[in-house]
Amino acid sequence: MSIVKVADAAEELGVSSRRVRQMLADGVLAGERVGRAWVIESEQLRQLEHRRPEVGRPWSPVSAWAVLALADGENPNLSPLERSRARKRLAQGLDHVAGRLGARADRRQFYAHPSVLDRLAEAPAVVRGGISAAGHGVDLVVAGEFEGYVRAGDLSEVVSRFGLDGHADRPNVLLRVVDDSVWPFRAGQGSAGRAVVAVDLFESEEPRSRLAGADLMASE
Repeated sequence: MSIVKVADAAEELGVSSRRVRQMLADGVLAGERVGRAWVIESEQLRQLEHRRPEVGRPWSPVSAWAVLALADGENPNLSPLERSRARKRLAQGLDHVAGRLGARADRRQFYAHPSVLDRLAEAPAVVRGGISAAGHGVDLVVAGEFEGYVRAGDLSEVVSRFGLDGHADRPNVLLRVVDDSVWPFRAGQGSAGRAVVAVDLFESEEPRSRLAGADLMASE
């Protein structure tokens, strides 16, 4: 077994030693204490490097949803050229291209009274995503928050109906707003597919959610 110290791990990952220690504390990296210092298995670093998404210009919403549809085993209505392009991109691995999928929706944060969160999750205009999409084998329970997708054309009605406050200091609702022309979900679909949820989680700033997203993508 090959092990490295925190400073060496930081250099290999291109982050600070403080960030590596935080990753150890959050469980993103697994390590052991030897005296007063941490040591980390080199294999842990290789796995984390493999999980790094491709960095570059975001793909268009149409292209992003095409990749996600194929990842979820769906059959999107694409031209032969678009289908070929989406397959080539997905062949790189969803975890590798996740960083290019951010333009699939606009992120909007709100505060909702806790009493309306359950009703918001069941609203016909909303599709549960991220931390709110159960049923994909994600061992992650987050209370008092909601995450979902909504059409751009339905946003105003949803905001009004549930009294969502877009100027609150402590938002507890994340809505990903999708242009009506590229809305990817079926009528009556309550939760996003496995690949979409994985990318949602992987985009999170919360380490447990990010790790859950990475694990979900690795199992695709």
